[in-house]
Amino acid sequence: MKTKCKKPLMIFVMAIIAITSACTSSRKLKYFQDLPEVKSGTEFAMIKFEEVKIKPDDILNIRVNTVDQEASEAINSGNTSVPGNIVGIGTSVNSQMVLGYLVGQDGTVEIPILGKIDLAGSTLLQAKEKIREIASQYFKGATVSLRFSNFRVSVLGEVGRPGTFIIPNQRVSVLDAIAFAGDLSVYGRRSNVLVVRKDDEGKAVAVKMDLTSKDVFNSPYFYLRQNDIVYVEPSKAKLLNADTSLVRYLSLLASLVSVGILVFRN
Repeated sequence: MKTKCKKPLMIFVMAIIAITSACTSSRKLKYFQDLPEVKSGTEFAMIKFEEVKIKPDDILNIRVNTVDQEASEAINSGNTSVPGNIVGIGTSVNSQMVLGYLVGQDGTVEIPILGKIDLAGSTLLQAKEKIREIASQYFKGATVSLRFSNFRVSVLGEVGRPGTFIIPNQRVSVLDAIAFAGDLSVYGRRSNVLVVRKDDEGKAVAVKMDLTSKDVFNSPYFYLRQNDIVYVEPSKAKLLNADTSLVRYLSLLASLVSVGILVFRN
C-alpha cells in the first residue's frame, strides 16, 4: 500500500521540479528583465551617441561633385575597390569588394587634384567639411558626400549566424550587431556578453555587458566602433551537453539506479 502511495507522489514531485526548471530557463532567455511589465511607456537613461572618429585603415567612400564633370570624375576615380566582407560560419565565404579611399597609417587620404588630406581623428561631418573647403579652392559650388565603406563588427559565440559584418551605418549598437547575427541562441548567456575594442593606443579593452538589464542602454560600449568584437558566452547547459563523457556517466548512473530499483522491488 505504501509503495502505491509513494509512486504517484514521486511522479508529482518530479513534475513540479521539471516545471520549475522550465520556468527558470524561460526567465533566463528574456532581455531587459528589470523593465516593469506595464502598458504605459517606461523612461530610463540611455547614453548619447558619439560620432565615430576616422582611424588609419578605415575605407572612406568620398564623392566630390563640381560643375566640371571631367574634374569630378577625375577626383572620384581615386575610390578604388578594396576586399571587404566575410560572412558567418556555416555559409560560403563571400569576399565582397568595397569602394573607397584607404586611410593611411599617417591618417591621410590622397585624393586626385585635391592632394593629401589629414582626416584621422575627424568625424565624418568634420572630414566632409575639410574636403569641401579644399575642393572649393579649385571649383565653385563643390559638394561632398562621405561615408564609411568598411564599418565592420564581428559577432562570435552563441548566436544564429556568427561572422563579420560590414555595416553601411556608423550608428550601430550591440543589439543591432546581435540582430545581424541572427539573435542569441537559447544557450547564449544574456547576462555575460563580451565586447572587445582596440583603444587609441592599440590596446585591447574587454567589457562585459548584461543584456538582461536596462542598464545596457547606458553603457559607453552600447554603441559599437569600427572592428569591435562581440562574443556571446555559452551557458552551463551548453557546456554540459558538450561534455559527452559526463553525459555517458549520467546515462550509466541512471541505468544502475533503474536496475537497483528493479532488484529491490523484487
